[in-house]
Amino acid sequence: MKNSRKGFTLVELLIVIVVIGILSAMMMLSSTEAVTSAKASNIVSNLRNLKTAALAYYVDHLDAAEGKTTADEISKTFKDDVLKYLKASDSQTVDSNYDIVVNASGWFVTYTISGTDTEKTAIQNKLEGRAKSVGLCDGKTPNKDTYYSEANDKTVVGMFVR
Repeated sequence: MKNSRKGFTLVELLIVIVVIGILSAMMMLSSTEAVTSAKASNIVSNLRNLKTAALAYYVDHLDAAEGKTTADEISKTFKDDVLKYLKASDSQTVDSNYDIVVNASGWFVTYTISGTDTEKTAIQNKLEGRAKSVGLCDGKTPNKDTYYSEANDKTVVGMFVR
């Protein structure tokens, strides 16, 4: 009598399903880490680009600051013009989370981290490792020891414009 077996047993199918489940769970964890790292890199890159654009615009339009007496007047003119310049010259739009701030400590380009608390924490952890090497600050003072500030449930990271 010939014993020919067609198909798989229930145990074999269950083992394959469990292995596929474990592999997909591992892929989800690694892809989440990669996405978070990419977002942090994108934030730093955009802050650098905004800082460069702000410096270039300020040098080219130095006379725009003359006659302005308060930081608010300078900030309003400068910020509006730089953001218009970026929107007009760049094919991508400027995210509303990016901002230019002038205060007593100087000029800053800032980014407000958005998302769920888990996403914010993950991005903050990624940025923390890069803070000193890329020049991140809290958007209030050029002190490199503090790279973000929190106010009104908003987490802000910035770069000092020199």
